[in-house]
Amino acid sequence: MTVMSNPPGATVFLDGREIGRTPLTTNFDHYGTREFRLVHQGYETKTELVPVRAPWFQWIGLDFVAEVLLPGKLTDHKLYEFDMQPAQPVSGAEVVARAEAFRNTAHADGILRVGGTPAITPPPAPVGSIGH
Repeated sequence: MTVMSNPPGATVFLDGREIGRTPLTTNFDHYGTREFRLVHQGYETKTELVPVRAPWFQWIGLDFVAEVLLPGKLTDHKLYEFDMQPAQPVSGAEVVARAEAFRNTAHADGILRVGGTPAITPPPAPVGSIGH
């Protein structure tokens, strides 16, 4: 497969694993929905789920015809092109507002939550303490 970006030079991650910088050509070993993530300084990170479909000569039944009866070797080459958008500047006030919203969500009910899962739970109250 070949992966290209506008602008070129973006770091490409395929299913969470870095595979190189655009433009790049690499082999791939399976079909299905694949996650492409492109990162380039000064540009918004681009993440797309892309269906990578098997060609006809990989379909069950037809694969036998393609591999045994046809002369030569058939190959599948995919081309993926991604346009990236310049990063938009973020004001200091917006960063502070996002941080406060995150802090309020993370510490809801006195429990530190990361991604909705408790990361640190408060220690149990001592026996005989007020309220118990």
